[in-house]
Amino acid sequence: MNRVALGLKHTLALEAIDAAENRRMLRWGLFFIVLAVVLRLIFWIYTQRYWEDALITCLHSENCARGLGLTHVRPGEPPLHGFTSPLSVLVPLIGDLIHVGFGMDFLKLMSLPAAALTVLYVLAFGIHPRIQLPPALTVLAMGYVALEHHQILWGMAGMETQLSILILLMSLYYTVACKSIPLGISLGLCMLVRPDYGFWTLIVGGYALFKAPRQLLRIVPIALAVYLPWIVFTTWYYGSPVPNTIIAKGLGYAKFWETVDLTNLIAVKQYVSMVLTERLCVMLGPTFHGHGGGVHIFWNIGPGSPIANLMLFFALLGGIVVAWRRQWTWWPVLLFVGVYTLYYVFLVPFVSPWYRPPYIEVLLLLSLRGIQAAGALLPSSAWRNRLWAIAAASYLLLFASVLPLTFHTERQIQRDIENAVRKPAGLYLAQHMKEDEAVGCEPLGYIGYYSQGNVYDWPGLNSRTVVAWSKAHPEKRCLEEMLKGLRPEYLFLRDIEITNMFQNADWVKEAYHPVAVFQLAPEKAKKIRWLRQNIDQSFRIYKKNHPEDALPYDDTLWPPGI
Repeated sequence: MNRVALGLKHTLALEAIDAAENRRMLRWGLFFIVLAVVLRLIFWIYTQRYWEDALITCLHSENCARGLGLTHVRPGEPPLHGFTSPLSVLVPLIGDLIHVGFGMDFLKLMSLPAAALTVLYVLAFGIHPRIQLPPALTVLAMGYVALEHHQILWGMAGMETQLSILILLMSLYYTVACKSIPLGISLGLCMLVRPDYGFWTLIVGGYALFKAPRQLLRIVPIALAVYLPWIVFTTWYYGSPVPNTIIAKGLGYAKFWETVDLTNLIAVKQYVSMVLTERLCVMLGPTFHGHGGGVHIFWNIGPGSPIANLMLFFALLGGIVVAWRRQWTWWPVLLFVGVYTLYYVFLVPFVSPWYRPPYIEVLLLLSLRGIQAAGALLPSSAWRNRLWAIAAASYLLLFASVLPLTFHTERQIQRDIENAVRKPAGLYLAQHMKEDEAVGCEPLGYIGYYSQGNVYDWPGLNSRTVVAWSKAHPEKRCLEEMLKGLRPEYLFLRDIEITNMFQNADWVKEAYHPVAVFQLAPEKAKKIRWLRQNIDQSFRIYKKNHPEDALPYDDTLWPPGI
């Protein structure tokens, strides 16, 4: 154990990891490291999960490995910067260069050591001499990143989420520990894994300027050395370092100030409360986001999670304690939570669930500071330690108890919906869609990956045509109006879109006819939990009408109720 501790201390510059008083905590850390890796391996093998958006980014790396360019669009077109996270493509690219198609699995493979290191950096943060969280609370934090469902899901479904969590916690630890060289490297990696971590790099820069201004002379050049080559490459290769995905989302989704009456303080308060408790912080309690279209909350009372709301209360308490007592070591945590809460609530129209785990983990650390402060009110240290131990065990047990259900449901979603509904639709288009034709739809991942065709996705993540249309028609920006305006040869629509979401589907009936139906089998639907959160159960492909078509069209293929 001493050799392990010394090795970690010297290779990763982790302070106090080899201290005699931390040997027990190191054992807990190794336990959760093993648990994290084992759970992820079980999830990978059992569910075979591939998240929709992972297919978008990995098509870039596969095209690059095939010699078609680092792009999603068809050969012959200029390359398009159709991904937000550079590492979400660069890491799979290594796998695809070994064998085309291995990229997503390679990213999953890299998520295993990343999960182990994530647990390790949580341990290092908790035992750091300037932090010194109570042992039970450090165990709680390690247990959360090891076994919470969504800390497992997206990394093991082909997304960069696990790398994002790890890199953020690395940079947080080295900020607290004042290690300039690893901090500079981790900040450069922050920008490579998530461009919006630019806010975090500014926070760290301001903190370093306040605490150790001379260190900035070392931190900044190292961070730039890691990140600047990517800026140079994208400017040369794509013409701009700004991803098309950011432009498309900025144009395609309504902003906070466009949806809420800013003069109505009650409406603003309700909106903020809803985003915080029902969307942003809900993962502090046991939940299930695997259906993509909504969230199932375990043991909920009303629309929110009582467990998550309790942890949010402790985070507020922790923030007050940190600010009131001027605990400067905790200020990076407080500033991160404050800045990103404002960013996600007011500046991001919709925070995709896979963006939330890194934020949630830092928010959890602030919650633990609040729990520590509340426990300090007890006069007896023995009682405090017992209370913290009971709280940690109870909290982690809640998350562990739902894993058999959530793992099984992910397996069902992949097998009975993704593989049986969306994948066949993409393959159908690959067989029928001509090279100069396009399909219009909202979901890009499975359709773009398996059709290998031209997709007018909404809001245009990988379509110059859709982005140009959005720029030209600011008053019409939505899926229906885009499809009406561009009139692609094929439409790929959910039944719920055409029957419930479109203002008027008459234009579809006049200009298109359904040619194929892809639906979740009714006998399978009965066995999948929380299915009402899933909007991907029934799709149809529609083809444009042409005068030369042999009539009549098959009217039995129209969705009921249209």
